[in-house]
Amino acid sequence: MKIFNHSINKKLLLILSVGISFAYADQNIEIVGGNSAGNPKLAVVNFTNEDGSVSDEVTSDFKITGEFNVLNYVSSDAVESGAQYTISGSVSSDPVSGHMQIEYQLLNNTTNQVLLSQTAAFNKKFQRKAIHAIDDNIYKKLTNTPSAFTSKVALAVQQGAGKYAVVLADYDGYNPKTLISMAHPITSLAWDSTGNYLSYVTYETGKPVVYVQNIKAGTRYVVANFNGSNSSPAFTPNSQKLAVTLSKDYGSHVYLVNNQRYTSASGAIPLVNFGTIDTEADISNTGKVVFTSDHDGGPQIFMTDLNGSTPMRVTNGLGKYNTTARFSNDASKITFINRNSGVLQAYVLDLVTQSAYPISQNANHDIAPSFAPNDKLIMFSSDNSVYISNITGTTQTKLNNLNYGQVIDQRWSKNF
Repeated sequence: MKIFNHSINKKLLLILSVGISFAYADQNIEIVGGNSAGNPKLAVVNFTNEDGSVSDEVTSDFKITGEFNVLNYVSSDAVESGAQYTISGSVSSDPVSGHMQIEYQLLNNTTNQVLLSQTAAFNKKFQRKAIHAIDDNIYKKLTNTPSAFTSKVALAVQQGAGKYAVVLADYDGYNPKTLISMAHPITSLAWDSTGNYLSYVTYETGKPVVYVQNIKAGTRYVVANFNGSNSSPAFTPNSQKLAVTLSKDYGSHVYLVNNQRYTSASGAIPLVNFGTIDTEADISNTGKVVFTSDHDGGPQIFMTDLNGSTPMRVTNGLGKYNTTARFSNDASKITFINRNSGVLQAYVLDLVTQSAYPISQNANHDIAPSFAPNDKLIMFSSDNSVYISNITGTTQTKLNNLNYGQVIDQRWSKNF
């Protein structure tokens, strides 16, 4: 088993370190569902003195959001009427020092007003991260909300017979770093609210045991190794405890354990004892708890809170099989898996309006959906491909560059 110490960079601001990418981003995403024709038209003009990779990555980011009808142009003169906004710029470089610079501009074509005009200085190594940060600035100006472009995702993968790993990557799958690898399955990924810790379950001792890993330090420790199975971790909002599923007593139920190294004296506080099987808890920033239970005869999703209030079923009228609920970061929605006629499909349920709808359009075996930090996108996998859908399910993007191995689980980080 190997543990690698990889520092996760903070969000890049105006001064960035980047380099040239020779695989254009738009070749590695595929819009597989939806129609953006009715969205605001966003023109992306090829940047002066670039090799195509800058404007291509900008295009990729904004296409994935599903909020814009993104069109590419070779020059500003070619931008057609009707395009509300134009992104353009120039790239300069010093081949001796390796330093580069991007000047970029966002123009409102309707008013001819320059909404954003900035310069990003950089070094030749992390172009994709730099473009994500630039696109975040542009997205904020256009929508008044943060983007998910600079966020991270974690994926548990099988990389061949007897080789498993947790991989951290940019939201679009690029810049992968192996956090941990071993000869035993790894499942049930869970981020804490700071993005500094990741919890997961491994079978390296012969049974499922819950670990927490400090991402920056590369160190890890067991938090739950009670008799029987230990699974499905979820951090409390302050990261001091985790909800875990334990089978140490009759059936499987949800308990709270301390976020500290497990010892023989460690305790577990009962949180949910509702059905014969209570599992897959997730905890919102407001202290609400969703979980899967067989209380009503088959897997359904229920809600309680950290005080252990009487659970209430939230998946009503949605068939006999609903599992793996995950909260949006504002706690107003959950995403989950619904099975109908043998098809496993990623869904969203609005907890305020009680409306539920699928966000997966073309896949049949969806697993493990989770929200982006800004709650506008959802990542899930299906038939070993990873997808990003916008919150309404009207645009679905396949990430073709994710070839780390067979996907077991994935989870979007909670912070930007």
